[in-house]
Amino acid sequence: MKNIIVTTSVKTNLELNEEAQQLADDLRLKYIIRNKKTIKQLLSSVDGVLVVYKNKLSYFEDDSELFFHLDTTALKIKNSDNEPLVEIIKEKEQSILDCTMGLAGDSILLSYYGHKVISLEKNNIIHLITTNGLKNYISPNVEINKAMRKIKTYNVDCLDYLKNCPDASFDIIYFDPMFSHNITESRNLEGILPLADTTFPYEEFIKEAKRVARKKIIVKAHFKDNIFEKFNFTQIIRKNTKFHYGYLDLK
Repeated sequence: MKNIIVTTSVKTNLELNEEAQQLADDLRLKYIIRNKKTIKQLLSSVDGVLVVYKNKLSYFEDDSELFFHLDTTALKIKNSDNEPLVEIIKEKEQSILDCTMGLAGDSILLSYYGHKVISLEKNNIIHLITTNGLKNYISPNVEINKAMRKIKTYNVDCLDYLKNCPDASFDIIYFDPMFSHNITESRNLEGILPLADTTFPYEEFIKEAKRVARKKIIVKAHFKDNIFEKFNFTQIIRKNTKFHYGYLDLK
């Protein structure tokens, strides 16, 4: 288990200190008073540092920083570049379970286009940072802000969650276990790497997903991944991109 501490920005106040202490208590981590120490100095004695700033949360480990941002989602929406994801779903106002939230880029996109999204994240720090961002991040695009606020998130293992779902309880189940190949190919996700669980229970997951989904199971994976062929996903070939979508039609 990693030795992770919670602290504040260098310029702090009583409110930030109390927020950091409360987060540490909630996560069962140790709270440390910053005392003008640099992140590098703090990391010399621990594995990771969760920092409470006035307007965001950041997690530092090694040379990486994880914080909430809109990634390329806002650009995709601005350019109507929905990739095939929205087109695969076709129908409007679907209930969608995103089983691999991460920074919630796909959940935001799906919510923006009118779908009802529940998003799951196994790691408690990734879940905390992303959920905080979904609630508090302010984009210049009002509709993106509305989309973010509507997403429900849960800090839970997706397979455990599926096993507790009734049959046919979601229209669509979506997942993107993007760790079968080097995640650094996706630079926007580099900060997640130190916290990521690089294993995924494909066989059992897909078995449960087929039971829980009414219409489709959608996957996003590296174009070299054998998941498309192994589990009979219809693969959407995307030229000049390293990640492709695939789907199983359950109707």
